[in-house]
Amino acid sequence: MDETRLYAELARIEEDHCRVLHVTQSRHGDTVILYSPVDSCDINARIVYASGVATKRYVNDLNMFVARVPGKQAWKLQYIRILGDKIGQGYGSIMMEELLRRAERERIIYIEGRMHLTDHKEHLERLRYFYSKFGFALLEDRRILWTNEQIQRQATK
Repeated sequence: MDETRLYAELARIEEDHCRVLHVTQSRHGDTVILYSPVDSCDINARIVYASGVATKRYVNDLNMFVARVPGKQAWKLQYIRILGDKIGQGYGSIMMEELLRRAERERIIYIEGRMHLTDHKEHLERLRYFYSKFGFALLEDRRILWTNEQIQRQATK
């Protein structure tokens, strides 16, 4: 990708009062810019395709909505928004990897959430596979729970 285009997107993100968390490549060779609004746990992804076209904030950037659990060193994963042809392309995994890196760096003890209700068995199986791949326990009533193993190991020493 053209570096001028990348720097222009990075500048747009910063103009929107967001901080860039990480820049990486998708498995298809597109550039993925992970960013977060200042003072937020949310993770957004802007995709800059090889053609130079980029997704746009509030329109078709990808989003992972995360809230702090009041009074605890924990987060609540509220929703992951990936639409259309971006589903199943690895973007959710890129975002989840960043979320877990941040959780470990910020010493988050756990991340809780709930898989979205779906009538489609295939979609439910994809969700189960996705969360279990990242170490989330799949609990009853579609609840999910990730625990920071580094903190657990230190607590048992």
